[in-house]
Amino acid sequence: MKKTLLFIATTLCFVACNKIEGPYLSQSMQEDVEVEFPELDPSKVYRKILFDEYTGHTCQNCPNGHAILNQLLEQYGDTLVAACIHAGDLAEPDPSRGFTYDFRTPTGNQLYNDYGQPLNPGAIINRTGGALYGENTWRNSVKNADRSLYAAIQIINQYDDVHQKLKINTKTTILEDYDQPVQLSLLLVEDSIVKPQLFSDHVDNEYVHNHVLRAGINGNYGEYISPNGLVSKNDEYFYGYSLEFYDHDWVPERCYVIALLLDASSRKVLQVEKVKVK
Repeated sequence: MKKTLLFIATTLCFVACNKIEGPYLSQSMQEDVEVEFPELDPSKVYRKILFDEYTGHTCQNCPNGHAILNQLLEQYGDTLVAACIHAGDLAEPDPSRGFTYDFRTPTGNQLYNDYGQPLNPGAIINRTGGALYGENTWRNSVKNADRSLYAAIQIINQYDDVHQKLKINTKTTILEDYDQPVQLSLLLVEDSIVKPQLFSDHVDNEYVHNHVLRAGINGNYGEYISPNGLVSKNDEYFYGYSLEFYDHDWVPERCYVIALLLDASSRKVLQVEKVKVK
């Protein structure tokens, strides 16, 4: 089924095209990009789960939360995708105690407010319900998360070292009918950021922060994947996006793009995919 969309924003623009044959042309920051997606085998697609962790560098209980998340990621492998959102009072810089770095982002702040300003460390699974607290609650919620399979998302990232610009190409294939409007949302996260972290009895100045939310690439919740957001089984959508790295301290080798397909009304995550920038 053919779909053609065009959206333009102040910091990035993307074009959707309806070609089923490769290569696919996308317009990204006024630059054409050719990418060819591998053929999708629906029998090999599986549902992935998003784990939003709300955290902060002056939250003394947050290292325990990070440890539990790491165990869950080891247990579930790539079926679990994490985004650590630094937001709230415990994420504010505190230079008097050596916490000079600011991990916060506009998208993270908006999510934090929209989901009721959860305490740190708190988790929200697939953007459904309120924040969850405690190891057993986190484990049980991941175990019992909805794994209905509605779509597949493919990502091809192209990073230009000279211009320090990332070009993101996405293909979303609808595998089952869904009767509500949906949106495609892209996030940038980064691993291995060494900055201070407060513990209950000390400050670790060499703490490694992982899965850190860096940016909402196409807004806080993305945009409709079709003119009215409605999709049907076997629809395919191709989008290209552009993101500048040159004025940030993001390290592309440590960064990932996370793509989410969301129910536009409830904002429930229907599918998630994660791919390295380079």
